[in-house]
Amino acid sequence: MRVSGRDRPRIVLLSNYPADHVTFTGGVESATVALLEGLRAHQGEFEFHIIGVPGCVAADRREQRDGFQFHLLGLPGRRWVRPRLPVRVAATYAELRRVRPDLVHCQDNMSLALAAILSGYRRIFTAHGIKRHEAKQRTGWERWSAQADTVLEHFVHRHFNSFVAISDYTVDVLGAGQSAVLIPNAVRNLFFETPVCPAQPPYLLFVGVLAPLKRPADLLAAHARLRAEFPTLETLVCGSVEDAEYAANLHRTVAEQRIGGICFLGQTDQHRLAQLLAGATALVLPSAQENAPMVVAEAMAVGVPVVASRVGGLASMVQHGETGYLFRSGSVPELTQYVRQLLRDAPLRERLGQAARAYAQQQYRPARVAEATIELYKQLLHNPPLRRTYA
Repeated sequence: MRVSGRDRPRIVLLSNYPADHVTFTGGVESATVALLEGLRAHQGEFEFHIIGVPGCVAADRREQRDGFQFHLLGLPGRRWVRPRLPVRVAATYAELRRVRPDLVHCQDNMSLALAAILSGYRRIFTAHGIKRHEAKQRTGWERWSAQADTVLEHFVHRHFNSFVAISDYTVDVLGAGQSAVLIPNAVRNLFFETPVCPAQPPYLLFVGVLAPLKRPADLLAAHARLRAEFPTLETLVCGSVEDAEYAANLHRTVAEQRIGGICFLGQTDQHRLAQLLAGATALVLPSAQENAPMVVAEAMAVGVPVVASRVGGLASMVQHGETGYLFRSGSVPELTQYVRQLLRDAPLRERLGQAARAYAQQQYRPARVAEATIELYKQLLHNPPLRRTYA
């Protein structure tokens, strides 16, 4: 395929990406590295560049790894250089003009999306989250950032003609007027290669920021009820603190009510996450709002049942009674009931986990997601964008 006189079309992925290529702390980062695993097989046909502004790099770094060109842009380290949004936009815009891509694929980051719009190159946007729905639930240090992203999201969505939707929910939010292709996020092969090994004593796993958006307090309440029936039950809470007051209240509740078996592990890397998922009775996600959280797809890839609130795109990820359970957000009795069933019935856990893994094999394998993405790239490079779905 020749575009702009090149032997290989030049694709730029704009995304959050860690400077050390290892510390993946967010869903967009995890989705990006998983997609790259699949795109590696297509490097003979396309030239791939990844541009990111990690925020911890003082000077620009350009390096080649595994056949990909990485452009990690530095930001001024001086505290008085605020706000950083214009700096991020300007740096990304300049790098795009230097690389001269045939297609820009933006992974949700609003400042990078603004740079893509200004650059004028053909572009596509993956909507990993719906900011205007999440902002209402945000608290702590993310609150004002979420409000700003909500304003930017309206502008960005108006100035992209093509979208990747990672869930049916996203397709519905974007609306019929948008050219949206439904392609779920890829999950790293690491999770598919991790065998299930149920732990004793049993434990539940929560993965997410400590904030009202994710409602971990509901899981702690369910855990407290279940400890009377399962005295050795543990609940492992993994995630960074987004709302310090909320996190402090969680710790205070555990101490004052003397709830045993609660372990706050902080943020964990992906290798440790795969190990924790492999031993868990269930991944529990009681969120108030979600699109298509990576940790749910990762749990399914390992073969672990998911118990999650019926919000956003979760209803299309988890098949109720087949790969896990869905409950009304905020309903601790429902959450408790479904977890109790899994704790009591080992054959049920195994059946749901195997079904979850089979579903993940069909939907989230990097090679499969990359093939659908490459097909979309070809359409965008040579034809008007089409509205279609990935199944």
